[in-house]
Amino acid sequence: MEAVDEYGTQHFKPRLIIGDNVSLSEYVHIGCANHIEIGSNVLLGSKIYITDHNHGVYRGAHPDSPDVPPVNRPLTEGESIIIGDNVWIGEFCTILPGVTIGYGSIIGSHTTVTHDIPPKCIAVGSPARVIKQWDEEKKIWAPVVSS
Repeated sequence: MEAVDEYGTQHFKPRLIIGDNVSLSEYVHIGCANHIEIGSNVLLGSKIYITDHNHGVYRGAHPDSPDVPPVNRPLTEGESIIIGDNVWIGEFCTILPGVTIGYGSIIGSHTTVTHDIPPKCIAVGSPARVIKQWDEEKKIWAPVVSS
């Protein structure tokens, strides 16, 4: 776990909040320069990477150049990660900046989460896609039909 408060000439006020009954397996790397919040009763498998920042900007009108070594690129600022209560994140997952994972969701092994995952869903793949959602009425994980 790392709370980055300084990188080169940049200064940060990292906020890393971890709820009750959170279980982390081996080799979980959490890098926080901005804001990461992990809810209560969260289960994290092994070899997971969670970061709220990147070395450089790679979209928009002013991306960082590949001619600048990554270590010399500024860290991105202002993005958060929110992981809701009762979430299970499987082995070898990556959770990238700006993501919210909703209450009760499951992130399958080897998944890269690049966008929000709604509550009570199962998401897999790289990038993550929702494949099932909890059906409150039937009390089952119902397949999500993609359009």
